Amino acid sequence: MRIQIAVFNHLLKQQPAVRAELAGHAGRRVGIVLAPLTVRGVITEQGWLAACEGEPEATIRLQHAAALAAVSGRDPALSDVSLEGDAELAAAIGRLIARLRWDAGEDLSRVMGDVAANRLQRVARASLGFKGEIAWRLLENWVEHLREEAPLLASRQAVGGFVAAVDGLRDDVARSEKRLARLEAALAQTKE
Repeated sequence: MRIQIAVFNHLLKQQPAVRAELAGHAGRRVGIVLAPLTVRGVITEQGWLAACEGEPEATIRLQHAAALAAVSGRDPALSDVSLEGDAELAAAIGRLIARLRWDAGEDLSRVMGDVAANRLQRVARASLGFKGEIAWRLLENWVEHLREEAPLLASRQAVGGFVAAVDGLRDDVARSEKRLARLEAALAQTKE
């Protein structure tokens, strides 16, 4: 577990603005799961994650599709992220995690120098080259097909509309229950 925390803190070191916002949740226990990796800890006052005992107050579970979406610079689908425990804390931590990015070039430059790191990055990109670009576009097209053509996956707009409709229905039911309670109370008074 300590290695996962160290890696997470390394990402935070590269993103001081995210770490500063994370410090606002100091003392809270959180968990992040991207199977098979799990990171659990308590947020320190400086915005780092430290090992701790006990269950997390909030857990963010990510599907692998969420990681692929983040790598491609897109927002993950709602179905690819699940929040457990304190929903408000989990949502806040999830928004911060979405902003984390690994700067591989910076890490490579520490080990082998700026020039060698830059060359290695160019070689890595070139090795993916045309085949990598084709694979990426096929994956994007397949996901779009699942969302649009064969609606096995819901689009963000459809899920947002559904959530808004459910919220509206819940509010309507709550108002109806209050009216019914007032009517029952008035009826009880007239019978007495």
